[in-house]
Amino acid sequence: MSGEIFTHVATFSFRSRFYSSGEDKRNGVIERINSTFMDYGKKLINLRMYRSIRHDSDIIFWLSSSDPMDISEFRKDIMLAMSGYGIPEYSMFSLYEHSPYLRASGSLEDTLKFTPKKYFVAYPMSKTPDWYLIDYDERKKILAEHIGMATSHPENRDIRSYTTYSYGLGDQEFVVLYETDSLSQWSHVTEKLREARARKWIIKEEPIFIGILSEPFQY
Repeated sequence: MSGEIFTHVATFSFRSRFYSSGEDKRNGVIERINSTFMDYGKKLINLRMYRSIRHDSDIIFWLSSSDPMDISEFRKDIMLAMSGYGIPEYSMFSLYEHSPYLRASGSLEDTLKFTPKKYFVAYPMSKTPDWYLIDYDERKKILAEHIGMATSHPENRDIRSYTTYSYGLGDQEFVVLYETDSLSQWSHVTEKLREARARKWIIKEEPIFIGILSEPFQY
């Protein structure tokens, strides 16, 4: 099907041998990672690289392509660039499509080409089976309240959100992605949305990955 956009979030960590190696060896690994990143930046719809602030990862990649093979090839080449000094830790695969509850407008691909913001937030999400048994119009009304609370929040002006879908593609039903220049504002908006009625049907929102834009990657 033409126009498909697949998205992928992947985290990697450096092994202890990376940190115990000499500076030249570490710099060589980082240079290969950055070179691979630059090469694929020309091939993919979008590609971003972040320093992770989680305990179990060092690098976060966010990438999108119309062909899942591009994603697989990128993962392979990053592993080759790491040369055994790094390992994959976690990944999420999903399909970026217009929401069935909102009127489709504009090109989704264009939304992936904005200048990146400083911070990236990503997490999986699933809903209870009961959610899907609710009448469509009622679900639409519940989500409209949620969206309205988010868009009207004074600290939400500069937050970009991307809802992607993983039905049958991953261990979750959605992968939710955000870009922001302020983690405190992001946290305040998230706290407010805990009051939304839609929260009643959400059953999974972890692990949460937070990254700091680092292009080229620096350690």
